Amino acid sequence: MKIHLPFRVLPALALFAAATMNAQNFQPMPVQSGYTADVIANGIGSAMTSTTEDVDGVSFAFVARDFQLTSSSTALTYGLPVNGIINSAVASTPGLSFKLGDLSGNNSLKISSNASGSNSGTLSFVTPVPAFKLYMLSTGGSGACTVNVTVNFTDNTSQVFSGVSVSDWYGGSSYAIQGIGRINRSNNVLEPNSTNPRLYQAALTIDAANQTKPIQSVTVTKVSGTGIANIFAFSADVYTDCVAPTLQPVGTLTSSSAQVSWTVPASVQAVSYDIYYSTSSTAPTAAATPNHPGVTGTSFTIPSLSPSTTYYYWVRTNCSTATSQSGWSFSGTFTTLCGSMVPTYTNNFSTFPGTCWANGLSGGTPATGPTGTSSYWVSGGFLGTGSSGSATINLYSAGRTGWLKTVPFNLSGGTYKVKFDYGIAAYLSTSASPMGSDDVVQFLASNDGGTTWTVLETWNQANAPTNVSTPYVYTLTGYNSANTVFAFYGTDGTVNDDPDYNFYVDNFTVESAQLSTSEVKDAAKKASVHPNPFRDILYISDNREVKSVNVGDASGRALKTFTGNVKELDLSTLNAGLYFVTIYFKDGSQSTVKTVKK
Repeated sequence: MKIHLPFRVLPALALFAAATMNAQNFQPMPVQSGYTADVIANGIGSAMTSTTEDVDGVSFAFVARDFQLTSSSTALTYGLPVNGIINSAVASTPGLSFKLGDLSGNNSLKISSNASGSNSGTLSFVTPVPAFKLYMLSTGGSGACTVNVTVNFTDNTSQVFSGVSVSDWYGGSSYAIQGIGRINRSNNVLEPNSTNPRLYQAALTIDAANQTKPIQSVTVTKVSGTGIANIFAFSADVYTDCVAPTLQPVGTLTSSSAQVSWTVPASVQAVSYDIYYSTSSTAPTAAATPNHPGVTGTSFTIPSLSPSTTYYYWVRTNCSTATSQSGWSFSGTFTTLCGSMVPTYTNNFSTFPGTCWANGLSGGTPATGPTGTSSYWVSGGFLGTGSSGSATINLYSAGRTGWLKTVPFNLSGGTYKVKFDYGIAAYLSTSASPMGSDDVVQFLASNDGGTTWTVLETWNQANAPTNVSTPYVYTLTGYNSANTVFAFYGTDGTVNDDPDYNFYVDNFTVESAQLSTSEVKDAAKKASVHPNPFRDILYISDNREVKSVNVGDASGRALKTFTGNVKELDLSTLNAGLYFVTIYFKDGSQSTVKTVKK
């Protein structure tokens, strides 16, 4: 019986889907008048000179990111944004933002008293707008408090919201922003903090009868609590009779198109719709030019897309009503399917498993294809050195069967060859290991996208690879399909043998089988290095035409350079890991070799 082995942590393949919601038309409501205090230290100089009051009654004020006590003071990495824009962190209102008042002027409606006659103030807005909801940005200094909010409309009517809670600026929930730090006005001592102080967001739902009325101002009255109320800004979910669509799940996807659809309430007098899509998740502005304007109906297939690409899209409604156009919907997203690659193609597994490769496949046989979704092929350091840069499957217990499937290839343009490096090393080691008695690793090809498979090569106990990198090359005679895929199939069989090892694959390449004249010339000068893996000294097999050598790491950073027709490279100062040795020849050509230091 096999002894208990260390626990393996296998990566899980997760699929995420975003829920769609009805969009809101959020707009900040800049304040024209009504602020009573400057409680935000900013610019260069003492906090006392850039503020008029504190937030909490005991000398502490907010601080902006541009605050410096002197011009040579270290720049802050926290604080309120210099542009005064607060993008709300409340999950239920994505896209909502607030605009603070002038950081160098009064920017808070500060109310300390609960006594009638001295416990209220009014903020008037630059541009009155009607709204479904109003959002208040506020905080309580030195404690929580309760306020009444009166929304005043341009027709001289109003709506009162009683008992609105304002949390203490430390530790409350429903915050729009947190971790902005503070400063002591009396001694300029800064107090950075990753979670406090906080500004909070409160939602005020406007009655249906008032939703078409522009909001002129808001009066805030403090009615209870020991905390000092500080009211900083308001934003609105602006009223419209032209409602943005609600996106539906994406329909048919191909490598070059996506079917999107949406719904709107029956009451909306929609004439047409505009569609905007991009590879960026940045939402379009109202002035953005749609990719597909004037779409009729509630479904559209977006054409001319790139394969295996993630897109974001938005839809808005064009109406025949007074509000002729809605805001953009919340974003939707989709990823186009993989298109067939035309070689030359290489996957060095620097990112695993590679775009449009699949490793979440398991079970079955080459005759049946995969039957499960476990991920047995994972990222690993080639032949046991390092932790990434190659594909590997660990075979150590009966019943482990995993597939690693490639991107599809279009091989209709000629004759191609496939090549890669492979080898075996004991688990958590660079040492050699045999394969188990019924263990099998096979390299497969399919001319029909993976429906049926042909075995091109088999490795088993009789011809087990070594722990030295070995090249594999196969000319794909007869493989001229526009949908050819390859796969690595590994299974531990049914016998629970003792060997515990990893099979490794690296530098998977599909290229033309017919080399051009220049390629033949380059091939003649393609040098090799040994031993590989190495310990301290790496030797160049044939250095007669070598002009110089550069050694770099996996990120592309150059670490060592040798000039002249050197034969041995002293790399004793490098750490164990994966390196790329680029050899420059006297005729101007070059060759890069991947090597591993133990």
